[in-house]
Amino acid sequence: MPHHRRRADGRYRGNGWVAAAHAKVLAVLPDGFAPVRAYRATLVRELAALRAVQRPDGFWNVNLADPAHLPGPETSGTAFFTFGPAYALRACLVPRGTYRPVAARTWNAMVTTAVQPDGFLGYVQNVGDRPECSQPVTRDSTAGFGVGAFLLAGTELVALDEK
Repeated sequence: MPHHRRRADGRYRGNGWVAAAHAKVLAVLPDGFAPVRAYRATLVRELAALRAVQRPDGFWNVNLADPAHLPGPETSGTAFFTFGPAYALRACLVPRGTYRPVAARTWNAMVTTAVQPDGFLGYVQNVGDRPECSQPVTRDSTAGFGVGAFLLAGTELVALDEK
C-alpha cells in the first residue's frame, strides 16, 4: 500500500493527501537538498501502488485495500491521485507511457462523472475520522478541499501538456 496513516481499526486514511503533499514539497525543494532523493523514491513507489488499484473507470475507491468497501466514485482522493502522477510526469520521475494514461483516465472520469452541468463538483467525501462518517457520497456531496484538489490536479495537467 502507499504511504498512509493507519488507524487503530486497521483502515487507512489520507493517501491522497500524502501523494499531493509529496508532489507539492518536491516542487519547491532544491535538488541538492539531501532528502529529495528519498522523497522522490517514496512518491514513485506510492504512484506504482496506486496505479495497481485504480478502478477501470478512472476513480480510486475510498478504501484502496478493499474495492467492495464503499465502492462508489470519490472525487477528492481521486483528484489528489491525479495531481501526484501529473507532477511526477512533468518532473520526469515516472515513465510517460505508463503514467500519462493513468492521469488521463482519472481526469476524464472526474469531468464526466463528478463535474455537473452547472459546474458543481460532486462525489466528494466529507471530513471525518473514517469514510463512513460522510456516506453515502453522491453527486450532491461536495467540500471545498475536494474542489481545491480538483483544481490543483487540472492545473498540473495543463502544466504537463505545456511541457
